[in-house]
Amino acid sequence: MNDSERTYFMNVVELMLPTINKFSSAYLSQKESILPFFTYNPFSVDTYTKRTDYLKNRSFRRRELVAHLLEFNQRYHADAQTLHSIEKLNDSQSVVVISGQQAGLLTGPIYTISKIISTIKLAQEQEQKLGLPVVPVFWIAGEDHDFQEINHVNLPKNNHIEKHAFHMKEAGKKMVSELQYDKEKLQAWVLEIVNSLGESPFTKNLKKDLEHAIEVSSTFVDIFAHLISKLFKETGLVLVNASDPSLRKLETPYLQQILMKHSEIRNGMLKSQSELEEQGFEPMLEIDSESINIFFHQDGQRELLCWDESKQIAYFKDSNLQFSVEQLTKLIEEQPENFSNNVVTRPLMQEFLFPTLAFIGGPGEISYWAELGRCFRSVELEMPPVVPRISLTFLERHIDRTILELDENIADVVENGLEEKRKAWLYKEELETIEATLATYREQYATVHEQFRQLGNATLPHHEKTFEKNWNLIDLQFSYIHRLIERSAYEKHENIMNKYERVELAVLPKGMPQERVWNIYYFLNKYGLDFVQRLCELPLEHNGKHKIIKL
Repeated sequence: MNDSERTYFMNVVELMLPTINKFSSAYLSQKESILPFFTYNPFSVDTYTKRTDYLKNRSFRRRELVAHLLEFNQRYHADAQTLHSIEKLNDSQSVVVISGQQAGLLTGPIYTISKIISTIKLAQEQEQKLGLPVVPVFWIAGEDHDFQEINHVNLPKNNHIEKHAFHMKEAGKKMVSELQYDKEKLQAWVLEIVNSLGESPFTKNLKKDLEHAIEVSSTFVDIFAHLISKLFKETGLVLVNASDPSLRKLETPYLQQILMKHSEIRNGMLKSQSELEEQGFEPMLEIDSESINIFFHQDGQRELLCWDESKQIAYFKDSNLQFSVEQLTKLIEEQPENFSNNVVTRPLMQEFLFPTLAFIGGPGEISYWAELGRCFRSVELEMPPVVPRISLTFLERHIDRTILELDENIADVVENGLEEKRKAWLYKEELETIEATLATYREQYATVHEQFRQLGNATLPHHEKTFEKNWNLIDLQFSYIHRLIERSAYEKHENIMNKYERVELAVLPKGMPQERVWNIYYFLNKYGLDFVQRLCELPLEHNGKHKIIKL
């Protein structure tokens, strides 16, 4: 049985929920005091018209960009729709919707998938509304060197989250795009993950796709690009890898411009952070006060360039190497592949390269982009509209049924979880009377022990601490008995307790949004390899509401 022979109905339910951080929730509610940190309000009806008017007055290296994107995407067997999307960028009226993420193993947490879906949906929506070519672009942060952030997936086991990591001692500060992996070792790791998902009609083909991606790739970025190209085929999605050497050549003049303005960029960010703190928001970006916000690559390591204002030189904190601005400018010209952006300058580089109609960001990204407004202005750019990505929760039928059995509400489960309600149910059903009795006995013991202590103080005053220790031991025994009773009550009602825990693990694991914990391959294995493409066909609007996808 292939994917096309099995169809699963998907129903979308929208909820208004707060996001995982205070700032992005305020942004979604359009709090007036924070909107000035952004150039555009993405919820205003004329935002995209204003943005396209601005972009008409800017020039881009479209021909070189198109040539690079065609070559890069064809490496990963891009389909006709993607190649057509790239060709659209030759049109001087065309614009892009862009988002990005690190190259996570097995594509990383589900929010990477929802971010790409958001990008595709907004591009489709605005192309229809504006009557202009709008291209969805996904920026792979291949220059990132935090391997620990991308080297694992989470799997459910016995109502708990189990982290499965692929370890590489040699990762160090190397860019992810330069890490060479042991193919046999990675194949074994992936096979273990897939086998743990259970056998389905789709497992065999899923394994083939993963094995092929590993075999034909050289780096983790290659694997990621192969998988994303396959998952999002026929959507017109265009991939770009920030660490690709040929892209760096295109970036050369922009890197030089960022270098020349590094002080203004840094100081602008620090000023915005200060203003946000005055409004009660903690800064998201922890940037060294001397950082140039550009990395230099030497001996396979990625080192941050810093600036000594008094000496007017650039330097590394862990090295004696020093550079003048003139030397760095020349090095960028000669060796652009040895430089890369950090979290502050990456958004600027995206804006230099692409005619960006909108940037799609998650809650954390929205928060730190608020700190970058002056950074854009310092290099004579305008921050594009920052659009919250669509947030998703997949609700499987058996979990939906269990929620109904528990007489709970899905909105409440997604927002607050069920841990407190599970405890409340157990207390009301079993523990309320027992705990009241136990509390009464403890009070009686405490009264008797107090009389005992008073007698002891009168006859053995120097043993006051002994009596205190004695009561602490008795109290510990009460606590121990209390735990035994709780455990016994849990075991007595284990079936219903498991239902609460199973629902929470599926929908809000350990109090975290589902898309920050689980991986898409569980759903691909269960519902088909075209699962992501079918998600892209759903009516998912950019209206700030959380989407429950009922499967």
